[in-house]
Amino acid sequence: MAAGGMAAAVAGGGGSQRRRLIEVASCRWASGCQRRPVETAVGAGSCGHGKIPPTRLQSLRTELLQFLLEESNAPNLGDITSLSSLRAYPNLYHLLELDTEAALDVLRCAFVEDELPNSGYSSPESANSVADSPNVVVKAMKEDDLMVEDENLVQKIVDALSVILDPSCIWADRSTSSVDAKPEAIWPSKDGIGHVIEFIGYYVSCERANVTKVILSQILEYLTSEISIPSVSGKGAETSKRRERQVLALLEVVPETDWEASYLLHLCEKAQFYQVCGFIHSIRHQYVAALDSYMKDVDEPIHAFSFIDHTLLQPRNNERDAFQSAVISRIPDLVKLCREATFFLVIDHFNGESQHILSELHSHPESLFLYLKTVVEVHSSGTLSFSSLRKIDTLDVLGGRSARDKLDRIEAYLKRISDFPKFLRNHSVDVTDEMIELYLELLCRYDRSSVLKFLETFESYRVEHCLRLCQEYGIIDAAAFLLERVGIVGNALSLTLSGLNDKFVMLDAAVGALVSDKGVEPLNTVLKNKEVNDILDIVHACIGLCQRNSPRLDPEESEFLWFQLLDS
Repeated sequence: MAAGGMAAAVAGGGGSQRRRLIEVASCRWASGCQRRPVETAVGAGSCGHGKIPPTRLQSLRTELLQFLLEESNAPNLGDITSLSSLRAYPNLYHLLELDTEAALDVLRCAFVEDELPNSGYSSPESANSVADSPNVVVKAMKEDDLMVEDENLVQKIVDALSVILDPSCIWADRSTSSVDAKPEAIWPSKDGIGHVIEFIGYYVSCERANVTKVILSQILEYLTSEISIPSVSGKGAETSKRRERQVLALLEVVPETDWEASYLLHLCEKAQFYQVCGFIHSIRHQYVAALDSYMKDVDEPIHAFSFIDHTLLQPRNNERDAFQSAVISRIPDLVKLCREATFFLVIDHFNGESQHILSELHSHPESLFLYLKTVVEVHSSGTLSFSSLRKIDTLDVLGGRSARDKLDRIEAYLKRISDFPKFLRNHSVDVTDEMIELYLELLCRYDRSSVLKFLETFESYRVEHCLRLCQEYGIIDAAAFLLERVGIVGNALSLTLSGLNDKFVMLDAAVGALVSDKGVEPLNTVLKNKEVNDILDIVHACIGLCQRNSPRLDPEESEFLWFQLLDS
């Protein structure tokens, strides 16, 4: 029972019989699949026909597929649905109508890429030992014939599915469906169409099938539509990335004349497929526009920086010089995208213009802060962490020279930044006192909690200037540190204690609110209060200050310092 068994399942009518159709197909192909996609096929034993010999498997699959591909002029298969007469491929149609996703999974099992027997050429030596064998030659020829036949069947299935996807055919189905039928019960449903489109798109991207411009347009419109914004939903982000890779894979293999670039760019911008936009601009030699697209992909900045690095390494010409100027003008935005990669870019490609770039950043204070932060890190540690650049989703595109070039470009860039410590030995980083003081001022504005740690780490700055900055921005712990450093210990202690009274007022209010809340144990809760921790931090800082300075003070000065703390 092969095609005949499926025909019987179709002709039997009814849900259980049609479900048997999928079970029969699934069982027939199960021994050649690595997974069992259809839930009704619970095991090989459910078929009741035992294990199929490997020599019979390929021909049996062919028979089953040819049965599914029988056209509407074949003998009547029974009144399964009133729409049978409208179907060009009624058997395939009914299989899809029953359970689209499961049916397509069954078809995938028929076209497993590694289904053909291994040639056995495990090494050059073994290849030479069997090359003269007539049986081996005949076997190889048969395998080639099977591959050709398999590819023909893939194309025929895709052609049949394309006919089913025809808008006029879908409209006819819905217009002739029962007026009482619910929308979700009418096939092809919205989800069903999506499953068919993804199936066709996969085999097109594998270069195992071709489609018309109309079908390709349907595929691209589906893949770029109804995408949840990645920042809203984790599932939406996963779906978005998967579909973006599918679009990239398709554009790698279909002729550029088969799709309209401007329209597809509009769809991809709306779907936030920025890598696709960058790819389209690149193949049109619009390199600055490609860069702008890659820069919008904030989750994977490596695409922008590897693209810049690769382009700037090309021989100089007018186009490349224009691109270089565009990159320099975008340094403020690149710093926000990835400050470490931008620093590497500047010292690698624009080392002679670093001072000009630094001066231009003054009109972008936040970018200037991030850039100087990176300079200071390199100066103090001699290295940088590029971990954010390695957070890249696997590019499982299925072919195409441009895809391979892109992967090679990324790998080459990652190799270059992995040698960053060695690179620094040949590119010294100079940090002037002026840069340090400018960074401190920006630190006071953008990262107040890090000011004290910075002052404790660095010594090359004007204390009076930095003290004024800390007092101006109200950073008490850092200002007290600087006062202590210049020997004005009493003032340092007074400044540290200056905020203590305010903390006690805030603590009193918090305790009052807790007491009024019945059922709360005040003591345990108060000890976990933020105001308590703040007060303890101030007290510990003052005690440490007194302990550090008592040995070098006169006894009277030391005593006065401690009583100043106790009296507070």
